[in-house]
Amino acid sequence: MKFNYTVSSVKIKSNWFDLLDRKQNTYQKLTYKGLNLYFQLFKFRLYGQEDEYRFITSITLLRKVTKYSTVEILNLLKLMKKLQVIKLENLSRWDYLLDEQGNVRDKDILVIVATDLPLTVRKEKEVNGKKQQYDEPVDKDNYYIAVSFSMLEYYKELGLNERYYPMYCLISKWSHGYIDGKMNMKIEKMAKCLDFDKDTIHKTIYEMNRKYVLSSHRKTRTAGNGYRFEHYLLTKCNEESIERFLAQQKEHMDRLVKRADKRKTSKQKLNIEEDIDIDSPKESNIPTIVDIEKIQVSKREEDDFYTDIEAIFG
Repeated sequence: MKFNYTVSSVKIKSNWFDLLDRKQNTYQKLTYKGLNLYFQLFKFRLYGQEDEYRFITSITLLRKVTKYSTVEILNLLKLMKKLQVIKLENLSRWDYLLDEQGNVRDKDILVIVATDLPLTVRKEKEVNGKKQQYDEPVDKDNYYIAVSFSMLEYYKELGLNERYYPMYCLISKWSHGYIDGKMNMKIEKMAKCLDFDKDTIHKTIYEMNRKYVLSSHRKTRTAGNGYRFEHYLLTKCNEESIERFLAQQKEHMDRLVKRADKRKTSKQKLNIEEDIDIDSPKESNIPTIVDIEKIQVSKREEDDFYTDIEAIFG
């Protein structure tokens, strides 16, 4: 039996992926398995409830959709509750899930509510003469990442499992402020944000370029002082979006993969930052806040945003 997502997308708080001093962010505590388990809950959402996201499921059902063990799922649920990402409506103590022999009652019904949701206000804007509705965060603590479940399914079809979801979320987070949907970040900083080692980040970027869902670039800084790294994410998996992305990026992705494959053939470690082509800087790469649906800022906040970007990326 296959379970499908009951919604097309979900908003998660952008600060789940913030780089914090001397403490872990929410994602780092959850790990990629916890993040995946949270996403899988959306295959069991109940509609028409007082909570926006209320789920009815069981450890048995969660085991089917994640392939994780009973103990793994139980521990991840405990962790998610501890982090106040979820709450359990029909279970006040975890030992109520154990039988007399201490075995987990994995078929028992669990009623779960998502609790760490971004707070937004529904607003309206006019685009090309047509009115469109969008969700505006109430403040900076409620900026969000819109996670497309169709993209996660597309990743799965391509053989990119849940280990790639954190990178998808991280690039989505930091590409919001750029007109061409790019993220500027070095591999070392990515590794710190995701709590992965640098080798894992190299392999992740390589595979995403190879599967044509990410295009990575290296550009000389305008001042001539080193390079900056740009990553462009495929954000929609409909045929038109894929064709447009390939038309713009395929040749570039193929060159990167070819160079990386040479390293693998000669049994060298992957080094994506060295293998990426060097592009000439262009004026069009100046960051511009344009996506009002994803991030709303006043002129003063926009100035602060650019200040933050410069502090992070140099």
